[in-house]
Amino acid sequence: MAKNKDLRIVKLTGGLGEEDSIRIEHFFSELDEHIDLPMVSHDMLINHFVKAFEYYLDNGYKPDKIIEFLDISNLGDYYKGKKRRFFFLDNAAIVYPLGMKFGQMPIFRLSVELKENIVPELLQIALDFTIKRFPVFSAVIKNGFFWHYLESTNNVPEINEENDIPCKPISIILRTKSSIRVLYYKKRISIEFFHVITDGNGGLIFLKTLLGEYLRLKGIDVVKNNGVLDINEEPKEEEFVNEFANEKGEGDFSTFVDKKSVQLSGKLSNLNLTKIIHFKLASDDLKEVSKKYGGTVTAYILSLIFLAAKKDSIKKEGLFNIQVPINMRKFNGSRTLRNYSMYFNASMDLKDVDDRSELVKEMGKQIKEKGSEKLMRQMMQTTGKLIRSLAYVPLSLKIPVMQIVYGYLGNSIIGCTLSNLGMIQADESLSKQIDSFEFIIVPGKPNRVSATLVSVNNTTVLTIAKANRETVFEDEIYNLMKEDGLTIEVEGSVEYES
Repeated sequence: MAKNKDLRIVKLTGGLGEEDSIRIEHFFSELDEHIDLPMVSHDMLINHFVKAFEYYLDNGYKPDKIIEFLDISNLGDYYKGKKRRFFFLDNAAIVYPLGMKFGQMPIFRLSVELKENIVPELLQIALDFTIKRFPVFSAVIKNGFFWHYLESTNNVPEINEENDIPCKPISIILRTKSSIRVLYYKKRISIEFFHVITDGNGGLIFLKTLLGEYLRLKGIDVVKNNGVLDINEEPKEEEFVNEFANEKGEGDFSTFVDKKSVQLSGKLSNLNLTKIIHFKLASDDLKEVSKKYGGTVTAYILSLIFLAAKKDSIKKEGLFNIQVPINMRKFNGSRTLRNYSMYFNASMDLKDVDDRSELVKEMGKQIKEKGSEKLMRQMMQTTGKLIRSLAYVPLSLKIPVMQIVYGYLGNSIIGCTLSNLGMIQADESLSKQIDSFEFIIVPGKPNRVSATLVSVNNTTVLTIAKANRETVFEDEIYNLMKEDGLTIEVEGSVEYES
């Protein structure tokens, strides 16, 4: 072990008895032998363990218990030699790197708010232990001749305290950074995902598994079910499946054809995000109000978005489309952690947006019909047909074309997105540590707003992400919910420079 590492461990064992000092020195000697990384990464990982030891010792833990918490076997062989694995992008992910323009990147964020402040030293070790279970999530994106692809790495992941605008693009220029970012702030853990590796449902599995390991390091045992995976279990092939490739059929390109949507008012920010607003509501009350109107929570929130869009938009007539993602796993029980969502557009002419009861009923009808398994599978087939038609076009020629098709023009057919992750299932051992979940999707230009829903422990969080400064949209959503008797706790970010 290098001299500077010896000095850190000497400092760590200062004041301890000889037996405890020898035990700790032996632990770090074994750890050193368990890591086969370049010097900088090697030193970084050792330092993570030193800081965790310092935290435990400062809080009165005995060396034996600390070594039990930090058992080296939890590293597996992830940091011992470089074992590369390559993954083709799934059909949904293929378009994301092709459609990127400078400063625009499809990033989404999942956050969990806990009952107590985060201990960063333990969150870092939890990430060091957890990442090996998710090889796709540690992968870096690479350029192939025809398509981009993913290559797994054994890079040492680093958490960071949150001090910047959420969902900023992740640098992939050097092809050495993984496609996720792990952050903490007070009681909140946030993970930001480049959409190329997973969707919201796959991301939730990672977040819950990381959270379970973090709580174990705090001495809280979490039952490994409902999406909390065993970090020492070998990754399963079913988790890497590109389900789109299993969908047979030719599809129809007209599936993708839709008229441009009316856009909300207000000057677009130079940034992708100007402000985030969280509306926290009691899930039971929200369900009751939705039921009163004869619809589901999703149908109710869609109706509010249409009403708010009409209030916000300069145009009071014309088609307004809300993109609604559908989790395809619910149709076949797939356990893939890759992208496996399709979408439909809930559509209304703004001149017909008026009566809330009629809107909720209409939204329920569109969800049932447009979001049906049959139509979603047809769209999957069409996606496959499009990918096959471009299969042998060199990547250098695909990129400029796809930037147009999936960039500004693609987003112009929608005015807003509403993604509902539903009720998060969690064992009591986990759920009693949680205050709430949050979900953020960055609006894609020229859209001014996106909305998300996620629920846990009878708390539903409706999040509105803005790309303009005007507040008409979110003010109207708030007023409409207040009219329906809902109690709302509002939290918001600062206004980022636009």
